[in-house]
Amino acid sequence: MPVVTTALLDTRGLLCPGPLMEAIRAMRHVDAGQTLVILSDDPGARTDIALWAEKSGNELVSIVEQVGWNEITLRRN
Repeated sequence: MPVVTTALLDTRGLLCPGPLMEAIRAMRHVDAGQTLVILSDDPGARTDIALWAEKSGNELVSIVEQVGWNEITLRRN
């Protein structure tokens, strides 16, 4: 089943903990079953957001490495 992006959050240029904090805020506005795509060039965001997703009960759908940044997709459960 293809993942349809519900919301997009561009945190490129923000340093830790900025991408994680912005992702947490944005997920509050995403309904259950919908997805949030986070763009980040902070190397720690991959780990921070993945750990937060696990702890919060949300699903880490994917992390796609781009040149110089990552595309992190979460699904709200």
